[in-house]
Amino acid sequence: MIFVTFGNAPLDFTRLAKEIDRITLELNEEVFVQSGYTNFPFKFAKSKHFLDSKRMQEITIKASIVVSHGGWGTIAECLDYGKRLVAVPRVQGIEHNHPQEELVRALEQLDCLIAVYEICNLKSAIERIRSFSPQPLARGNASKTINNFLLSTLQDVR
Repeated sequence: MIFVTFGNAPLDFTRLAKEIDRITLELNEEVFVQSGYTNFPFKFAKSKHFLDSKRMQEITIKASIVVSHGGWGTIAECLDYGKRLVAVPRVQGIEHNHPQEELVRALEQLDCLIAVYEICNLKSAIERIRSFSPQPLARGNASKTINNFLLSTLQDVR
């Protein structure tokens, strides 16, 4: 099963909803979407707006692949479980109120995940992740990565 999680940001993520539903039948695997606040009439993927934390954990562990927004909480959980992860960072100011792309790029450079910046590349990223061996993020590196990201973001704001 491919698990797609939009997180709980109160902004729309129809860009991901449309594309995952469009390619669901081509993936030859069940697709389950946790769509959060995105109201989209899925035709092919199964979906539910919200899941409690226990159910989220169960589905994440069960999934062969996770497709996620670029939020640290979901990414960290997937990395802890050694999941094959495709990250689609939400666009700041449109789909989220803070940047997700910088964190996703940093983790992509560490070979922890495969990133999708143009939604038309989602299907090929899912196909690539099937044979991808994600590198674990060593304990201690996560806070360093996040702190560096936050420091660079604060410098950009000034």
